[in-house]
Amino acid sequence: MSFDTPTEEEIAAHFTAMDHSVKLINATVADDSKALTTMDADEVKVMITRNTGHLEVQATKDWYIASSNNKTSYNNAVAAGKAYVAA
Repeated sequence: MSFDTPTEEEIAAHFTAMDHSVKLINATVADDSKALTTMDADEVKVMITRNTGHLEVQATKDWYIASSNNKTSYNNAVAAGKAYVAA
């Protein structure tokens, strides 16, 4: 991966990784995640925090801002993840 402007392929890979974070956050919040059976509550919260942080960092990138991709799922996952960790 380049430290300059990422290629279209690299941007697609970023969005795929972000989609994985969204899926993990949403599954965990819905109590439908393997993590809930293999980790204690604190470990799950760390995992959710790591994934919401990943989404937030990516949202600051120029390629993300410039993208015409619908960003609703990312924003919703961040909000849901933060609420889950705060509970």
